[in-house]
Amino acid sequence: MPENKKPAREAAAPKKKKKKKSGIKRLFSRARKRLVPKKQTKHANAAYSGARRKPKSKKKGRLARWAKRFWGGFTWFYRWTNDPEERESRLKVRLFGRTVTYAGFMIMLLLFIVFITAILNNRAVGVINENAVITGLAGELEGYGILVISDLNGRSFGEKQSTLMRRLESEKYNCIIFLGDMVGPSGDTEPFYTLIEQLNPRKNKLVYFIAGDSDPSPLLETPRDISDQDMTLRQMVLSDWVLGAEELGAVYVDSPQKITRNGAVIWLVPDTYLNLNVKQAAEVFKDELAQQQDSFLAGVERSKDTLPLTNYRYNQLSKTEDIIYNMSGSEMIIMLSHEVPSDSQLLIAQEAVSDKNAYFAAPDLVLSGHYCGGEWKLPLIGTLYVSSNILPRYGWFPDESYVQGQRSVGGTIVYTTQGLGNNSETILTGRLGNPPRVSIIRLTGELPASFLE
Repeated sequence: MPENKKPAREAAAPKKKKKKKSGIKRLFSRARKRLVPKKQTKHANAAYSGARRKPKSKKKGRLARWAKRFWGGFTWFYRWTNDPEERESRLKVRLFGRTVTYAGFMIMLLLFIVFITAILNNRAVGVINENAVITGLAGELEGYGILVISDLNGRSFGEKQSTLMRRLESEKYNCIIFLGDMVGPSGDTEPFYTLIEQLNPRKNKLVYFIAGDSDPSPLLETPRDISDQDMTLRQMVLSDWVLGAEELGAVYVDSPQKITRNGAVIWLVPDTYLNLNVKQAAEVFKDELAQQQDSFLAGVERSKDTLPLTNYRYNQLSKTEDIIYNMSGSEMIIMLSHEVPSDSQLLIAQEAVSDKNAYFAAPDLVLSGHYCGGEWKLPLIGTLYVSSNILPRYGWFPDESYVQGQRSVGGTIVYTTQGLGNNSETILTGRLGNPPRVSIIRLTGELPASFLE
């Protein structure tokens, strides 16, 4: 009898393709599979599928799913905190083919975020507007604006300093002051010259600058050829980078410079004249000049190098002596100092002197830089370190009022700008939590409303 052949198996119906879950759904699904044991998940799903009802709306269904995922995550966290084996197995990830603990991964992630933040901060230039209340300020100087820039250190902010110029194009000010370290130790003058050209393209603005401690020396060690009759004394002794800036319309402030506005006068004075007996210094250089002239006529070779520098310094002091003698008490004095002067120096300047024609009066306002806003600022702590021998703890964890912004020392206001670059003397590199800043100081004789309440 023929064997009963089994009927051929019917062709299986094509399986329906499952819809791919979205990225977020896949992420939560995988997380739940990792966090909740397989058996527990299976029974929970069976119980849940038998008891659940069809949601009345999509919104309620989503809420239920999110609640379920949240509960699964909470359950895993509870087990993770109470089961050492479970915690040990979950505390590792694979990164670039190596096993890394979660703690190490989080530290690496934090360092990466800090690094990226520091890079972005270094490119985001800001403008700070502040009022400086000057007692007895002439009415003609009310609202006078000074753009203060410091510590560029040969750095470029976009092509032709475009990033910096975009921040300044809508600002209004009356003069520009560069407070040193604009060229920096590299000696690259191009970024500084470009900034002068962009800020003063027609050479019709008041632009002043001083040298900083990281800049090349503003004076030549060996003067240029003294036999050139067409060369001025200033051209003989000043460095190329200083003369280049002056050709672009800037003025190097190595002696007092006068600014006049509607009859009111502002004197820009370099910090070398702070507590200096100008009359006595002029007499010393006058005697030294006479000796070097005699040596030059006698054919002493060394006097060819020293005579122009001595003559230049004597001329500066002689002119300054005349300025002090003719200066009235209503004229304002702004002292330009790359490094912040000590409080004791300013307090000494405010003391009465027997010979008022020999010293400058105490400055009304001191503009300074050098500290670069503290460079590294830590959350809840502030500035970590600045290079200073006059601050407590040699600059570690300094008072913020000494690092940036304005403070009062007796009758003098000291303003320290945050600058654009870094101080080459510090042990830190870059800026952290401290974006580059330029400042616009507006002079006013009116007290803030908060002082009058």
